[in-house]
Amino acid sequence: MESNSFQKLWIVDCLSGKRATVDGGPFTIGSSSSCDFRSGAGDEDNVMLRINRVMKTYHVYPGNGANSLLFDGQEVTNIGIHDGAEHTVVVRGSPFVLRLGDDDGDEWLHSIDPTNWYVYKRTDQEWAGPVSREELPLMTNCDPGEIIVMCAGMKEMGFYPHQIMTRMVAPASNGSSYEAPVELSQFEAPEVNSEYGEFTCPVCWFRFDRGDVMNIAVHASLRGDTVLGEEHMQRFLASRFNDRGQALDAMGISAPETACPHCRRKLPPNFLDQPHYIFSIVGAPSSGKSYYLSVLVKMMQDIAFKHFGVTFRDAAPSENAVLNDMRNHLFSAGTPEEAYLAKTDLEGALYETLPRQGRQVRLPKPFVFRLTDRERGEDGFSIVFYDNAGEHFEPGRNSADSPGAQHIAVASGIFFLFDPLYNPEFRRKLDGHSDPQLAQRRSDQQDILLAESETRIKEILGLSSSERISTPLSVIAGKSDAWLQMLGDEPLLPTLEHGPEGCRIRLDHIQANSDRVRELLLSVSPSIVANAEAISSDVMFFAASPLGHPPVQFEDSEGHLRIGPDPEKLNPQRVEDATLWVLSKIAPTMFPSHS
Repeated sequence: MESNSFQKLWIVDCLSGKRATVDGGPFTIGSSSSCDFRSGAGDEDNVMLRINRVMKTYHVYPGNGANSLLFDGQEVTNIGIHDGAEHTVVVRGSPFVLRLGDDDGDEWLHSIDPTNWYVYKRTDQEWAGPVSREELPLMTNCDPGEIIVMCAGMKEMGFYPHQIMTRMVAPASNGSSYEAPVELSQFEAPEVNSEYGEFTCPVCWFRFDRGDVMNIAVHASLRGDTVLGEEHMQRFLASRFNDRGQALDAMGISAPETACPHCRRKLPPNFLDQPHYIFSIVGAPSSGKSYYLSVLVKMMQDIAFKHFGVTFRDAAPSENAVLNDMRNHLFSAGTPEEAYLAKTDLEGALYETLPRQGRQVRLPKPFVFRLTDRERGEDGFSIVFYDNAGEHFEPGRNSADSPGAQHIAVASGIFFLFDPLYNPEFRRKLDGHSDPQLAQRRSDQQDILLAESETRIKEILGLSSSERISTPLSVIAGKSDAWLQMLGDEPLLPTLEHGPEGCRIRLDHIQANSDRVRELLLSVSPSIVANAEAISSDVMFFAASPLGHPPVQFEDSEGHLRIGPDPEKLNPQRVEDATLWVLSKIAPTMFPSHS
């Protein structure tokens, strides 16, 4: 009587077509003569699956010689089936389909036909078939994760070919589909080519296609990723979806968050639905990159909406928390000590440890901002910033263990922040200026840093030393409040112009201003100009001051002398010009321009 009060577990072996019904337990599947369900061929000790029932849940465990199995395409150590959905289980390459149900499950059981298969291509969202098992290899010769296959009668779940194809196409000499057990690791998420693909990861900068993207499990029992470690939720290639098209994890919970298949870091929301452009800010240690980026974000949020009707907002506020804290820290401060931003630490909060090319490395966290224009109906796009430690750009830092600045090779815009107060010739011309930074004696290696950037870019892209990239390169001479008078009495021309058709970016003014700044740099630091123009065929020179005033010296709470901004005198000058120039190139309808 008890067995009739519980639902049954219906099982089909998708290799042999054998079927079984489990209404209790324990129940075993394998080639051993002691197994309740004989599957495959092999030694007498081979048990692939063990099944037991506890109350209304059927628990499935791997048998001899395996520590885990694949449930709905995801690696787990055991599963508990308590719903009426269709599920797939793969153990050592052998595919099974299961379903929990009442007596009406018998109809489903006999509808499964492993002699006929259907093939679904995820990018095309089209089905092909039916095809025979022997024809499957010809239909599934694609990137792993791109294809899902299921035999006739299956409606909710399928298999990834790379997880089962060894069994499907390589029968043993006795005609069965069984082979000697293989290591389960062969059926885990496959390696993805890092050089080709539709998308570029904003964290590790490797490429991948839509079908390679992994999802992040949600159910608490699925904590512990095989690559990232026990503290991270499992990453998996989705093979099961709800009616909204969201991936489901091994426990049937919707798992909408996605991850890069290379570094497995969570991707920004809507990453697959809109373009992402990397804006790389390069600069020497203590050149003011953190201040520049903090001010730039604040200025762009105001300017984009006020002048162009474009919203410039956080794509992932929790991921941008560090940058938002720096911005709020600076603009909400009441004293120089409160406004002071500590130097970006090479191993600080702006970095995280992730796998890259088989080793754990420190990579800068991306700060992602989404730009949308609802009035014009634009789909929008996102831009990605990093606040690198300046040391990451120095010669000798770009080892495989410390690749933190390689984003410059895949950037849509490169921003080199030149600090004139480092430069000895600039310092001589500013003799007598009250800026306390001039009292600090530091060696100037900014031309070497720029030359190192050129070497890295060309090595990564496979270019010869004489070739140049076409990526826009902005050379931003910072702290212009200290030296702008060196350009002469004429003020720089405005970057924006309002007219009957709205706001426009004046490219002719940007060019005229660039010519003046370039001429000054050429007379004071010609190696900066030479190195920049050896990198890119599209270079502009800008003057900017994130603070708009000389910083002040103060003593912090621990008695250390610091130099920082006076929040009462904050007056950013032309920080946004270089970004607007690049945006006019990549989004000309959102940020229109004229000459």
